[in-house]
Amino acid sequence: MAVAATGLASEAFRLGPHYWPTPNPAFVEHGELSEFLQPTVSGRLISALFGCVRNDGHRFHEGIDLRPIARDGRNEPLDPIYAFDAGVVRYVNRSSGTSSYGRYVVIEHPEIAPGLVSLYAHLRSVPASISPGVVVKGGQKIAVMGRSAGGYVIPRSRAHLHFEVGFWLGDDFQAWYDRQPFDSKNDHGAYNGMNIIGLDVWELCGSLLRGEAADVWQFAMSEQIAVEAFVKDSKIPELVRLNPELLASTAGLEDHAGWRIEFTWYGLPTRFKALSAADLEGQEEFIAVNVLRPDLLDDKLCLDMARNDIFGGAGAKLNALIRRLFVK
Repeated sequence: MAVAATGLASEAFRLGPHYWPTPNPAFVEHGELSEFLQPTVSGRLISALFGCVRNDGHRFHEGIDLRPIARDGRNEPLDPIYAFDAGVVRYVNRSSGTSSYGRYVVIEHPEIAPGLVSLYAHLRSVPASISPGVVVKGGQKIAVMGRSAGGYVIPRSRAHLHFEVGFWLGDDFQAWYDRQPFDSKNDHGAYNGMNIIGLDVWELCGSLLRGEAADVWQFAMSEQIAVEAFVKDSKIPELVRLNPELLASTAGLEDHAGWRIEFTWYGLPTRFKALSAADLEGQEEFIAVNVLRPDLLDDKLCLDMARNDIFGGAGAKLNALIRRLFVK
């Protein structure tokens, strides 16, 4: 049965200084997971969460999937989608057929951190007033929930919002994309979803709700570090140029020869330290990796963060990410 649109919340719910992206009160009221999560066809609620939650743990999901609470007479969702925080609209894809995200919006939140973005996907519609360069307020309506998803048709019964928060890696994405064995062109420029490294948005929202993190930045900087990578490259990654707060310090930048980078279990780079040639003496590979917390990686079947045989110890996922950060 369709739910009247008048049953929707008139304002977005707060998550500390930020906002929950749908009008469903179940999450902020500590309701059951089934009241706000939309699982895949498997029916397993865990499949709507962040991480190695798809295909029996072998496929990674970059965000969380949130179900609607209001539908029209055709059983299409009516829920408005709200901006996670104040920011600038950086990209709007209004074509449902050119991305697995379907119609999606990317908003940068420079007041939190330059390059920090939120992404809202599978949208039914995006108003004309939401376009690149437009400034939005936190909690402002930016779209309507839907089920658009490229070549795949999401059934009405599983319409949802796919929601991500992460760091945008910069404008040099196309140079990296052109070197990959992809069989399709990049239709979305530097705001292709592959150019965003997501935070664990499920843990983020929970930490904000419980008051364990004051804001997104504090959460990201408090994440456990699983891997450290030593990279022999003097380039300053665009992510660091965008957000120098990711530098452990500015010491050594004048004549650095490489970097020590800290990564979470899911590949979020949280600290960059410039290294001298002397610091990297004896390192023959472009990348050398140390696993600091194997317990954070052992049960993550879908991730290939570290291995002993190739890439200087970097698994395929970490190797690809580092080569994206240091693309020429």
